[in-house]
Amino acid sequence: MAAGWRFTEFRRLSVSCGPAVIAGTLINYQAAEPVLRRLAEAAVTSTLFLPGRYHDFVRARWASMDGLHLRPHEVLSAAAPLARLVHHVLEPMLAGPAFSDTYRFREWPRLAAHSAAARALLAARAALPGMPRGAINAALQRAVHPLLPRGVLPEGGPVLAVTRSDVRHLLCAGGLDVVSLMESWDHPPKAPMGYQSRTAFVWNAATREDWVEFQGGEDVRVAYPFKLRYALENPVQSSEGDLVLYPATFSARSDPAFFSAELTLLDHLCRAARTAGMRLLVKPKPNGLEGEFASLLARHPGVELAPYKDNDGSTGYFLDEAYNRQRLDLLARCALVVNLGTTFALDAAAAGVPVLQLRLDDAPRFPLLSQADRWVHLQRHFLSRPDLLCRIGEGDDVDARLADGLSGEGHRARAFSDHLRGWLSGAGGASRAIDDIAARLLQGGRP
Repeated sequence: MAAGWRFTEFRRLSVSCGPAVIAGTLINYQAAEPVLRRLAEAAVTSTLFLPGRYHDFVRARWASMDGLHLRPHEVLSAAAPLARLVHHVLEPMLAGPAFSDTYRFREWPRLAAHSAAARALLAARAALPGMPRGAINAALQRAVHPLLPRGVLPEGGPVLAVTRSDVRHLLCAGGLDVVSLMESWDHPPKAPMGYQSRTAFVWNAATREDWVEFQGGEDVRVAYPFKLRYALENPVQSSEGDLVLYPATFSARSDPAFFSAELTLLDHLCRAARTAGMRLLVKPKPNGLEGEFASLLARHPGVELAPYKDNDGSTGYFLDEAYNRQRLDLLARCALVVNLGTTFALDAAAAGVPVLQLRLDDAPRFPLLSQADRWVHLQRHFLSRPDLLCRIGEGDDVDARLADGLSGEGHRARAFSDHLRGWLSGAGGASRAIDDIAARLLQGGRP
C-alpha cells in the first residue's frame, strides 16, 4: 500500500458498498472474518459467498448483519460449467509435474486417479517440459476469460479470494480486482492458484518468497498467520511432566493410505514413550474420523486420545474460541510435541512449547511417510535445519531412536521451537494486518 494510506483514513469515506468475499469452506471464512468485521465497523457492507449450509452458523456469530450480505457459494459453483471444465483440464497441462515436488507427489497422483484417459493424458504431459511457474496463472486467465459470462462477480470492484478457491475459473474474468488471502502456509507450492491476483497477502517473509516463486505477482504483501493468532497472543508455560503430544498429520477419511502408514509410526512411538517413561497423547486432525485410532488404542492401552472437533468430514469445521482454549489447555499439559508433518508444530511453537521434529530418511520401512522430504513447505521450513531434527535413517532402531529423542533431546526440541517462532516473527501484528487488508480492499486498484 502506498505511503500515507491507512485504514483510519478509509473510515472517513463512509463507503457503503464493499468487496465480494469468496469462502468455499468454514476454514476459508475463518481467515476472512476479521477483515469482514473491520469493514463492517467502517459501515462497509461486504458480500460473502459461502455455502448455504453455513449461513446460520455465520448469522449466529454476528450480533448484527448490517455489514454482511450473505449469498450462497453454490451460485458461483454452478456458474460457467464450460469454463470450469476447460480450466480443470488446462491447469495440469500447463503446470506439469515439474511445478513443484508437492504437486508431483501429492496432487498429480490424485488427478491421474480420475480415469484411464486422465492417466494417459497426464503421462503424455509429463514427458514435455513445464511452463515457467510465473506464467501459468496468466496463461490460464487468457484461455478461460473468453468463456466466462459477464456479471457473475462485480467487475471493477475488489474480490477477496481466500486460498485455495474452488471457483478459480471465475476469478479469471477480465476486469476483476482480485486480492488473495493465503489461508495456509503450504498453499503457494501446492498447485497453481489458477488466476492472477493483483495483490496477495501472505503469512510472513518466507511465504512471500514462496508465493512469488510459484505463483508470480508483483504486489505480494506480508500480513499475518491468522490461524495461529490464538497461540501467538496466548503463550503457555509448557509442563515439566511426562506427557508427550503427537498431532496426527493424516486422517482415515482424507488420506487412508498415508494414515495407515502413520499408524505404523505411532506403534513405534508408543513403544518408545514407554521406554522413555513418558505418556503419549494423540491429537486427531480436526476433520478426522471418529474411531480411526481404535486399533492403536487397543494395542497400546495407556495411550490417550484428544477430543475431535465437530466437523462434516471435510473442511466444514470452525476453530472457534472454545476449541482454541481446548488446544491451549492440551499444549499446557505437555512437556513436548512430536511432529511429523502437520501445521500444529507451528501452533506449539507459537505457544512456546518444545517441538521434536521427525525426519524419516528410511524409504524401505516408511515408503509413504518418507515422502515428506519432497513436500516443499516442509522441506523449506521444517526440515531446513538438520541439526535440530530427530532423524531416523535406514538401519536405525526406530524405537530406540524415538526413545532417545523423547528423553535426551529436550534442548534440540526447544531450539527447534525457537526456530519456528523466529520464522513466524517476521509477521507484524494481527490488528495492523487486518487494517492493511481492509484498506487495500477499499482502496481498490489505486496505487
